[in-house]
Amino acid sequence: MRFSQDFLAGLRERVPLSSIIGKVVTWDRRKSQPGRGDFWACCPFHQEKSPSFHVDDRKGFYHCFGCHESGDHITFMTSHGGLDFVDAVKQLAEEAGVPLPERDREEPREMRQRRVERGALEAAAALYASTLWSASGREALRYANGRGFGEETLKAFGFGLAPSVQGAVSRALSAEGIGEAELERTGLAVKRDGRLRDRFVGRLMVPIHDPRGKIVGFGGRSLDGREPKYLNSPQTPLFDKSKLLFNAHRARGPAHRANRLFIVEGYFDAIALAQAGVGEVVASCGTALTEDQLALAWAMADEPVLTFDGDKAGRMAAQRVIDRVLPLLSGGRSVQFLHLPEGQDPDDLIREGGRDAFEALAAKAVPLVDALFAREVEKGADTPERLAALDDRLDVLVGTIGDERLARNYRSALRERVWDLRRTRRSDRPASGARNGPGRSAGGRQQLGTRLTPPPPAAPIAAPAAADRALLDLERIALGLMVLRPHLIETFAEKLDASAFVSEAHAGFAALLAETYASHLPETAPDLIAALPPRAQMCLGELWGEAHEPIGPRLLQRFAILECDPDDAFLSRCMSLFVERLALRGEMAELASEPERMAAARGHDDGRLIRLTVAMQEHATRLQNAERELADEAAAMRRKKATGGTKTNA
Repeated sequence: MRFSQDFLAGLRERVPLSSIIGKVVTWDRRKSQPGRGDFWACCPFHQEKSPSFHVDDRKGFYHCFGCHESGDHITFMTSHGGLDFVDAVKQLAEEAGVPLPERDREEPREMRQRRVERGALEAAAALYASTLWSASGREALRYANGRGFGEETLKAFGFGLAPSVQGAVSRALSAEGIGEAELERTGLAVKRDGRLRDRFVGRLMVPIHDPRGKIVGFGGRSLDGREPKYLNSPQTPLFDKSKLLFNAHRARGPAHRANRLFIVEGYFDAIALAQAGVGEVVASCGTALTEDQLALAWAMADEPVLTFDGDKAGRMAAQRVIDRVLPLLSGGRSVQFLHLPEGQDPDDLIREGGRDAFEALAAKAVPLVDALFAREVEKGADTPERLAALDDRLDVLVGTIGDERLARNYRSALRERVWDLRRTRRSDRPASGARNGPGRSAGGRQQLGTRLTPPPPAAPIAAPAAADRALLDLERIALGLMVLRPHLIETFAEKLDASAFVSEAHAGFAALLAETYASHLPETAPDLIAALPPRAQMCLGELWGEAHEPIGPRLLQRFAILECDPDDAFLSRCMSLFVERLALRGEMAELASEPERMAAARGHDDGRLIRLTVAMQEHATRLQNAERELADEAAAMRRKKATGGTKTNA
């Protein structure tokens, strides 16, 4: 909707700017002169102790002499209040008591469609909320209360419950005049076999808003153990999770006032922090942090604090973000890293120690330059060769920074850190020239010890060709099981990174499975196969066979136990075994190359070689035990099937 400049000027004249801004600040009585329309306050956009924020009612203009934010009525309502331009004008017109001008032309079709879709999402949110607070929502409320969320928080964040009866949402919204097309376009329902099915069933629901505070989608938490545990709306014209940050519309004001922003991994983490009083928090909606999300975060704070869970996945996510952020840096814009204790997420930390525990940890957030340096040092920096390699890696990484002035600053800061590292290493070196015993150096590599005994014979390694053939079949079975049971992708795809595979084609197919599952959330093999891109078809044919078959013939040939219809728990344990088997290959390769590596380093560390050998043998023994247990279960299934004791498919 367009408004003339005369209409906007009239609104500004009718409503004093101080009456708009005065709702969120307290005027300083000593400096302000209300009779002259001259007001001073502490800035609502950043933290300060003395008032440097000035409002001039006569000019209809505000300016902060600290952070340099400035503008008029509408600027303030959009930048601080989080409204879009049209909503800001509408609210200002209400304040002025002036009706909006009549539309001078018909509303465009796309805009009308978006309005109808927003209405459908609002109606769904109201339905979910009413279900949660009804008698049928008692168990869900008990779960939410058990997570530490009180009634005020549940209502503030619009919590709801998706009815447990399939189709209940579609029928209820259809009765309100919302058509099937709108239900599909908003991701509230999906059509399968000609029937409309609710996407969310029996889940604890949380609305997801855009930065203006409009509902664009939902996140649903399973309450009955159904996979996936967390399910978001699919991508729609309104919902693109790669461009959204959960809670951004609420966090904008607190972030400006505190001059900080925490980005957590899950929306329950964000809600827990907000309930504890840390309002300047957003969540990444279950996706790796994107360029659009970083831009949105930087609009709220100059150095968002990326807060990752204290597990392997959280640490890996932090490593990936470093490479993504570097090309986007500019003067005054960076990120910090906050790693939580092992096994904890922000929700756990808040429940155990409250806000004080979180604030104590937040004070230890690490700047990007230090996180980058620590990551590269961990790859090795305890010999002249590794220090040279460290220099090379740092040069390459700094070369990705687009801002040349900032890149120069990074080079200087990293050179200082490398120099400090070298001085520390020299001061730690024993004066007698004797080397340290077995142990880790600060660079993350094993120190070379004095050779005391001859190295033990290398562990026997299977012939490469035979090992490769067996591993290739194992890879095919693992990938085929993820096609058969798509929910296994969520559990195992991240563990099967490219280094786990013998075949590059299999590694690429695993990446496509993860990408397809994240974007489509298929529940069955046919859904997954239909969603896979054309470039996946060749590999799919190799490990699955005919795409239309309920169980791929080639998978069934390699993994015949599927004829006995094993349950998901058995298949999940099989997948764990296969993933561990593939990981063992990497351990064997490391062990085989260890003598050569030590020879190249002109030293020997017998202790390291022994530890690697023992660890690998223990790993292999554990896998053999797990394999025997699964083989016994499989034999029992076959006996049961042979005696007619298994269930038959209709």
